[in-house]
Amino acid sequence: MLVISIAALGVMYTLGLGLRHQSDSLWQTKAVALAESYMEEILARRYDEQSPLGGAPPCSTTTTACSVQSAFNDGETRAQFDDVDDYDGLVEQPPRDPYGNPRPDYDSYEVAVSVVYPNPTQVVALGLDAATDAKLVTVTVSTPEGGAMSFSALRGNF
Repeated sequence: MLVISIAALGVMYTLGLGLRHQSDSLWQTKAVALAESYMEEILARRYDEQSPLGGAPPCSTTTTACSVQSAFNDGETRAQFDDVDDYDGLVEQPPRDPYGNPRPDYDSYEVAVSVVYPNPTQVVALGLDAATDAKLVTVTVSTPEGGAMSFSALRGNF
């Protein structure tokens, strides 16, 4: 009887661990899908407020100057976002689609977006001519269990 009790205790402990973490992969999968959705929306926008539709010629020191980083979030509402840096500082809980509607099944998630020019080390590492040649977009998704996952992409100035 003692042997059966010890074995049962081991099985119950193992089941308890499994049940506690069974939803982690679901939350992570949903977080990846949510981040991908935001990233696709953001990267589909034009590079800069100063960029013409179509992107050519790109903003630069020889054409029209690119926006300074302090002017990235220029007070537009989500429905008016028309370029990548408008998303800088966006925090949504619950997450919303581009039309402002709450995304179903994501009530307990939070999304935060950061858009910055690459720092000098990144400019060199990426082989850019200038920091304004790209913008680093980071989407951070916080899951219901308190974890956070960050996803980054570069948007080129073209």
